[in-house]
Amino acid sequence: MHDKTIDATRRFGAALLLAAATLLPLQASARMEVLDRIAAVVNDSVIMESELDQRVDDLARQFLAERQQLPPRDVLRPQVLERLIMERLQLDMAERGGIRVDDNSLNQALSGIARQNNMTLDEFSSSLRADGFDWAAFREQIRGEMVINQLHQRQVARRVRITDREVERFLESEMGKQMFESEFRLGHILIGLPDDATPDQVESARNEATSLVQRIRDGADFREMAVSFSDAPQALEGGDLGWRPAAQLPTLFAEEAVRLNPGEVSEPLRAGNGFHILKLEEKRGGATQFVEQVRVRHVLIRTSALRTPSQAEQLINQLHDRVAAGEDFATVAREYSEDPGSARAGGDLGWVSQGEMVPEFENTFENTPVGELSPVFQSEFGWHFLRVEDTRTADMSDEFRVLRARQALQQRRYEEELQQWLRETRNEAYVDIRI
Repeated sequence: MHDKTIDATRRFGAALLLAAATLLPLQASARMEVLDRIAAVVNDSVIMESELDQRVDDLARQFLAERQQLPPRDVLRPQVLERLIMERLQLDMAERGGIRVDDNSLNQALSGIARQNNMTLDEFSSSLRADGFDWAAFREQIRGEMVINQLHQRQVARRVRITDREVERFLESEMGKQMFESEFRLGHILIGLPDDATPDQVESARNEATSLVQRIRDGADFREMAVSFSDAPQALEGGDLGWRPAAQLPTLFAEEAVRLNPGEVSEPLRAGNGFHILKLEEKRGGATQFVEQVRVRHVLIRTSALRTPSQAEQLINQLHDRVAAGEDFATVAREYSEDPGSARAGGDLGWVSQGEMVPEFENTFENTPVGELSPVFQSEFGWHFLRVEDTRTADMSDEFRVLRARQALQQRRYEEELQQWLRETRNEAYVDIRI
């Protein structure tokens, strides 16, 4: 009897232990919390929901700082996610192509941004932190933008070729004459269409664009409508295209801009990628008769079949250190620079105007004080460093008019090619949006 009681007690205890063991996973499951989720899969990469929320929060702070009306969060999220998708696609492509931005180049760019805000770099960093921004994340975002810019130069700029005859015809045209008379600041909304849009899709987009035009004319804020509905890259900036001469605008935009009065909104304009809505925000006349120029000297080291990218980077850094230590810049340039146009002149490029050089070169000399050596930086041509010898304000000559016309045509063609390349990149990618 005693043994039976012990056996029964053991069986009862075992049953309790089994029940407890069975319940434990359920209780643990009930306590589990989802810490993060995948927002989108982009080829072999993922975008987490935390990244999306952080970017939306940053954008909301930016809207607040600029005292703009913040669109609903459920409107912002899809726009921001699409931007993150395009960033990830391009950053992955740049990484495969060996494009990177070192810390020196990044710090130089950040110092330039700080100067534009009348701050030192430390003051700028403290100000952003005080406004709730993560400084490390902001640095990496700027680095990413610089990398993407280099990628655009490599992938898109080479598609753009402007002939002398094109420049001559342009300068003889009414549009060419207007380039030196007026600049326009346009707001832009795009209701996008796929390449193989059906008639029903075209009609639906047309109706949406027409409805938006009417809402704006009835008093709706253009910037809010752009953030909420535009499929254009500048949507999150309220569609602001900034100040541009007519010649630098796509032909469709330029022809409409010269017809609009400030404050007016265009009818929907049909193009291959959808329907465009333009608002002429401001117009200013009289092109500047003087241009700021800099006298620049540089050294270029290229990669080749005999020199790997890492070897090129190592060599340019060695040469930079030699010049920084006191060795004559011109002597080093004559001996080592691989820019055939300037090497014999000791790296002297002469007087350079804004827009003549690739963006990486231009950004560097704009942020380098006269007489100082820039950090090493990379462009589509290779690795560089430069020194700004002097600055001046030059009178606008016939030669400069030709240069401005060529730059304007290149900018216009570049914008068109860039948009086409971005659409191709997006269409060819695998993207799975999970939220």
